[in-house]
Amino acid sequence: MKKIIGIYMAILIGVLCTGCAPEHREEVSIEPSFVSETKLGEIPVSIQVFVSEDAKVTPEIVEYDFESACEKGEKQQIYGTLPGASEGRWYIITVDGVEYYYGRYDFSADRTELFGYAIVSGEYSLGNGISVGMTKGEIIELYPAMAMLDMENNILNGVVGHMGWNSTAYPRSPAGMDEELQYADGKEYRWDNQFDYVMIAEIEQPPDTIPVYVALMMKDDIVTAITFYYPTAG
Repeated sequence: MKKIIGIYMAILIGVLCTGCAPEHREEVSIEPSFVSETKLGEIPVSIQVFVSEDAKVTPEIVEYDFESACEKGEKQQIYGTLPGASEGRWYIITVDGVEYYYGRYDFSADRTELFGYAIVSGEYSLGNGISVGMTKGEIIELYPAMAMLDMENNILNGVVGHMGWNSTAYPRSPAGMDEELQYADGKEYRWDNQFDYVMIAEIEQPPDTIPVYVALMMKDDIVTAITFYYPTAG
């Protein structure tokens, strides 16, 4: 995570970075975290906040360099728009239940950067117990202030006071841009289109630092992927 934060502060943007859901668990043992709440006029503003230990991933995610990831996993290439709205190639590489998102800008063809990752296996869990395979009901019962948004940033449950979902941090390709690779038959590609909606919480950060969110990517009301990102626009 420290490496990814360094990348994004260096390029002055706050953007970061599905598999099969495991069998549903009958019991979940998770302690609720606290909620950040203020008021804007007469409208309550709140979103679930996790302390750093809540969001710590176990087992620890290995942040491979691009060459090592290519050796270990399967690679997809997409020519499209990278963080910062510049063109280049996205590489999606899956290793041990984690999807890694690397990018190579056209203006910097000699360097491939790691922009983020998503957990797509129930073998991993957050420090507060959240993992791939949990249901919407389980999450809301324990964390009622999780914001719920569709992929176009429309609020679904009334929780406000957050900066929304940032799709620009993930692989995307406008229609026709990837003709060379013949990906998606010339149609627009967006990584998040495979999900129905997203549930987000803020991760507590020191004052005056870039905010970081955890996103639970939902399909059929089940957590299908877990990722971390910077909510500010790219």
